[in-house]
Amino acid sequence: MKKEEITGIILAGGKSSRMGRDKGLCQFRGRKLVSYAIETLKPLCGRILISANNDFEDYSSFGLEVLPDEVKGIGPMGGILTCLKQSETQHNLVLSCDTPFVTTALFEFLLNNIEKRQVVVPAHQTFLLEPLAAYYATNVLAELNRIVQSGDYKMMNFFKKVNFGSLAVDELLPAFSEQLFKNLNTPDDLLRC
Repeated sequence: MKKEEITGIILAGGKSSRMGRDKGLCQFRGRKLVSYAIETLKPLCGRILISANNDFEDYSSFGLEVLPDEVKGIGPMGGILTCLKQSETQHNLVLSCDTPFVTTALFEFLLNNIEKRQVVVPAHQTFLLEPLAAYYATNVLAELNRIVQSGDYKMMNFFKKVNFGSLAVDELLPAFSEQLFKNLNTPDDLLRC
């Protein structure tokens, strides 16, 4: 699959209530958290969109398109919905801005194992799903719209309506580590990791 056929979607629109400020713009090891997501997706994606609901100017400084959620207050599903509507490709890689240890190798693995599925989500520890570091085909948009309009914002309920698959990355990905999906939610997390 060519880079031009894949859109990267970075989710940075959360409330960040435990962090106390916008997570994506917090410093971690000398860099803003969102820069790790950009670095992870850039080798694979011809276009990267940032879903953000605040600090548009700061996010725009990375030279990427920044989109506010069309439907506010529904969590990550709002960012995914908005960005899939703006995606010009069938293939999309979604990554939350607060997971700096997710690797490009993980997304390469997902892309190599799509088969005919519309959503491919990494799983570990016997089916602990990571839907915010996953593959989403643009053709899920109609179903995602329906589920959002019904007021059901649970990702698992959405997955039941589409051709969904999970991959046990802790067993199948050679470079798997327990820290891969560690998300940084508090100022203490920024210091400890």
